[in-house]
Amino acid sequence: MSMMEEKDCIAQILSGDTEQYRELVDRYQTGLIIHCENILKDRQDGEDVAQEAFIKAYKNLSSFEAEKASFSTWLYRIATNLCIDTLRKNKRKVHVKDIESHLEAVLPKHIEQEEIEHIRKLVAELEPPKYAEIIKAYFWEGKSYQELADTYETSTGTIGTWMSRAKLQLKEKLV
Repeated sequence: MSMMEEKDCIAQILSGDTEQYRELVDRYQTGLIIHCENILKDRQDGEDVAQEAFIKAYKNLSSFEAEKASFSTWLYRIATNLCIDTLRKNKRKVHVKDIESHLEAVLPKHIEQEEIEHIRKLVAELEPPKYAEIIKAYFWEGKSYQELADTYETSTGTIGTWMSRAKLQLKEKLV
């Protein structure tokens, strides 16, 4: 199916010929399952999330903008976001008062107390200060990107950008 045929197929679906959606599912199903499985590290979860992504894409097909991205890019973005949500739902949350025990659990035992303090100091030095806050909240408190986005009144994409920048700063400081 070419891009033009894909656009025609989507137009037909939006016009009421819902059976045409099978063409898109058949085209992308295998690759999408593999994509989800690679993120989630579990075949069954990958299949479940891929199916959920197809359903979500179908329900929101009227909001798809072919001028901005191909259907596959849009579909894979939906699936990726669902995978991230799944990973976060399954992630163990750590209460603020349990940070010390959580640090001990996730850091290798051979790391000396001085190194732990050094890492904490480097995190505290991140600029702007909100980078340190999101690192602490995400890694030590177990907050999700959505929770952080709500706290900072921004999007999860912005939180992801801040997180990437914070990690880059930490990496540069640790080298």
